[in-house]
Amino acid sequence: MGTQSRFEKKISMILIAVFCCVVWGSAFPSIKLSYQMLKIQNEFQMIFFAGLRFTLAGAGVLLFARIKMKQNITPKKKDMPFILLIAFLQTLGGYLLFYIGIGNTTAIKSSILIATSVFSVAILAHFMFREDRLSWKKGLGLLIGFAGVVFVNFTLIDETLFSFSLTGEGAILASATMGAVAVVLIRKRRGKINVVTMNGWQLFLGGIGLIVVGFAGHPHLLAFTPASAALLIWLAAVSGVAFTLWFTLLRYHNASVIEQYKFLVPVSGSLLSVLMLPGEHLGLEMLFAVLLVAAGTFIVNHQYRAKRQRRAKQIDTTAKEQHETDY
Repeated sequence: MGTQSRFEKKISMILIAVFCCVVWGSAFPSIKLSYQMLKIQNEFQMIFFAGLRFTLAGAGVLLFARIKMKQNITPKKKDMPFILLIAFLQTLGGYLLFYIGIGNTTAIKSSILIATSVFSVAILAHFMFREDRLSWKKGLGLLIGFAGVVFVNFTLIDETLFSFSLTGEGAILASATMGAVAVVLIRKRRGKINVVTMNGWQLFLGGIGLIVVGFAGHPHLLAFTPASAALLIWLAAVSGVAFTLWFTLLRYHNASVIEQYKFLVPVSGSLLSVLMLPGEHLGLEMLFAVLLVAAGTFIVNHQYRAKRQRRAKQIDTTAKEQHETDY
């Protein structure tokens, strides 16, 4: 019997998923602060900045894989079409839309709307994986959690609802959908490709693509300060570390189970945006949202745990019956 990977353990999965979601949440106010520090004024500058972030992130992941993990980082020829597909869905296309969207709406709204990827993953996984079907309990948990995501967007202070524009909220929703497709495709290919090098290359190649697009539209270099450079390095680290850990979890756990933790992204993103950005605020709606998100997470997690326990019990019963027939 082989040694169980630390990523297979339930407690490790929870801790890693929560960690990834919290650092992803920190990206929303960090991006908005970067825009302010660099005096970014148009979409092409936003895309160029995104390209710098993901190119650095990909290079960092590949260097870590080569130097620390002693891996061969040269991608196999047969894997290149898949890597390019993920680079487009996750980084080039997905984050091109995301950076435009967050530039045209608030960090809080962006962190909320990006969580809709959870629904997309759950629905896609239901049709693509036999072991990842939606049960009524899991569906209820997702609905309750998403209700929290929706409710947090109510502003009780001035009694207004969120507005919608294609270049703002629409771009964020499109980005979330593309990211969900990438997650399901990676889950489907688990065990057939090295997720660390794959993630490094998709970040690096997608980042280069973003730099090309951004520079072509607005060929003015950004004037970095030590503070804005530090934020860029932080954002690169967020992408490199969090995506590598997340894609590794997909090797061992169902996509819909892991994705439900992304309901924590809008919670952490909203709280950090209030703390870091002047002009962004939250009211009592956050308390209701947190309660709904927690309830949804518990229901989905309880359903997953019960399913694992039933499966283990069936295995034990089968083994016992086999043992008895041997005598």
